[in-house]
Amino acid sequence: MAMFGSVKFQDSVSGDLGNNLAEFYHDMMLLSVFIMSLVLYVMFRIISSKHKNRFFKDCQTMEWIWTVFPIVILMGLWVPSVSNLYYMNHMGSVGWSFKAIGHQWYWTYEFSDSCNRDFSFDSYMLNSNDRGYNYRLLDVDHRMVLPCGVPVRCLVSSVDVLHSFALPSVSVKVDAIPGRMTQTCLYSVSSGVVYGQCSELCGVNHSFMPIAIEFIPKEKFLHWLHTMKYDKTTILWLKNNVWFKDEDKYVVDQAKEESNMKCTILLFFIIGVTVTFIMTYGKGGGGFFG
Repeated sequence: MAMFGSVKFQDSVSGDLGNNLAEFYHDMMLLSVFIMSLVLYVMFRIISSKHKNRFFKDCQTMEWIWTVFPIVILMGLWVPSVSNLYYMNHMGSVGWSFKAIGHQWYWTYEFSDSCNRDFSFDSYMLNSNDRGYNYRLLDVDHRMVLPCGVPVRCLVSSVDVLHSFALPSVSVKVDAIPGRMTQTCLYSVSSGVVYGQCSELCGVNHSFMPIAIEFIPKEKFLHWLHTMKYDKTTILWLKNNVWFKDEDKYVVDQAKEESNMKCTILLFFIIGVTVTFIMTYGKGGGGFFG
């Protein structure tokens, strides 16, 4: 949970993705503070200086410095940005799927089994007077239950206006658009309850449609499906599914994808440097500076 006075993200349960986003945020903020401090320092020195130059001479060294330095900074921001965007939008093989449908002002969760039977329930915010509530304006009467250690496909849509399915602890924020289905992947490395809210202004009760997802161990999740009168054949198939049997499959797959992504980014970087070098020194030495 986010604490009072905190300047960082919530503790992530989504594994490497949440940690990478938090590290990128911290690095970007540190770099922004450095650049802002440098600009303010230079402005102060120029304004406070008694030496005024009406005529400026050409300086190729300075031209190179204020051209190459921003390029290096932008490349340093571009590489982790592309990598994080790739992982956030990547949808590989998953172990289970469900729908989250936004209404004014509550959420409906739907899923089906191999017999094409649909299961759905509505999730409303609990009142402060309701027995057993935990967090004010965050807990609900019916939580969505998901298995931890298993990637789950979440299909998000809306039936009336724009909503947004946001779970900061799982590094997820997806717009719920009427007539359109958007997908994202939910993954938690540990069991527990994560809370979120609608992050799109959707009407007068926008602040009162929270999201509560409970991640439980795989065996308990299969038992929960059994209590929901889920098809036994589908439960047996899930029990034999590789995601429910191999604990390290998701971690290994992420490591392979990260290695491939780094190779792709490095290739684009080499191509960009080569093209820049040709444009600068090609055709008789002409370039950016003549």
